[in-house]
Amino acid sequence: GKAQEAAGLYRRVIANHPEQVAAKYLLGNLLKAQGKIDKAETIYRQIMTQQPDYTQAHFTFAGIHRYADASDPHIDAMLKLYQRPSLGPDRKIHLAFALAKAFEDVGDYSRAFEYLKAGNAIRAREFQYRIDGDADMVENIMATFGGESVARVKVNAESSAKPIFIIGMPRSGTSLVEKILASHPDVHGGGERHEFYALSTRLFLDPEKRYQYNALDSYPDTVFEQLGREYVEQISRLDPKARRITDKLPMNFLMMGLIRLALPNARIIHCSRDARDTCLSIYKMNFTTANYRFAYDLKSVARFYKLYEGLMAHWREVFPGEFYEVSYESLTAEPEPEIRALLAACDLDFHEDCLQFHRSAGMVTTASAVQVRRPMYTSSVGLWRKYGDALAPLLEELGDRG
Repeated sequence: GKAQEAAGLYRRVIANHPEQVAAKYLLGNLLKAQGKIDKAETIYRQIMTQQPDYTQAHFTFAGIHRYADASDPHIDAMLKLYQRPSLGPDRKIHLAFALAKAFEDVGDYSRAFEYLKAGNAIRAREFQYRIDGDADMVENIMATFGGESVARVKVNAESSAKPIFIIGMPRSGTSLVEKILASHPDVHGGGERHEFYALSTRLFLDPEKRYQYNALDSYPDTVFEQLGREYVEQISRLDPKARRITDKLPMNFLMMGLIRLALPNARIIHCSRDARDTCLSIYKMNFTTANYRFAYDLKSVARFYKLYEGLMAHWREVFPGEFYEVSYESLTAEPEPEIRALLAACDLDFHEDCLQFHRSAGMVTTASAVQVRRPMYTSSVGLWRKYGDALAPLLEELGDRG
């Protein structure tokens, strides 16, 4: 999190080893995360000139560049590079997702999907994802955290109200919600934190049962207390003076049961979005980690979405009224009343800066790093319609879900 020190070290490497395009690329990513988009773009252009086949630069540049029309010279450069027989699968993936973004920008959704499908197919072959393991995991969570089982847990839980968990499917608006909250002077934006997931895995999940839970009453009270205490200690180091600290790891929706038992005063914000737009947005992402293996096939995305949907319905029954739900569509259509309600749900006074979230400083390292630097917009609502019949496998699997 020490951005200035990191930038200085990158620049030292670049000065001493100008051939090191990797250092330039990482510096560009740091500038992008800081919202210095023009400077990041300049660096990516320098890399593409110096080493045209450094496809990571093409991919990341495409993510922050707005293509006005198909004559943009960068599109032609990527197409020529994409045709090289010697191009390995990773580089092919970078260019496929970059070209998909470019063609979507210019309104050529047919060609955009052509490259989306190509990039996703390579990733899908790499992961060979099957839904069974995730389905078993969700079934185990719901069986473990039933209403009666949860009611029997009586522990001296961590009382801190510092954490704000922002959960939901990836691409459901979690970065937007965090940027709004982090614009408040009492809130530190923690980004996608892995501390709670790591602690929960170590303390609760049984490696001999494929990292599933045992019965809740088989765990000693002290382990719930340890989870809450250690988590608050760890995130407090991010900003010891902050009244609230956000944790926007979307997949913490899997951990809702432990969050509520170990941190009863933490706020939980659930971000929801039209299932079709959410799944399409996931399919459009070449994620930087292997955590989202379901993402690279339209049917798999839809099947995982249905698991998420079922688990959230379960949490509503077990913890009624204990988490706040934000609709992406409502938030983008009526920002001020939705932001006021969001702040109230987090026990925060209204602050004007939250309406101007796109102007606030702070690092954003997720895939939404560029979008959250823009004022609120609704152009992504209903985007799935632009892709027409190409999304038929997704829509058939989702069924009647909007």
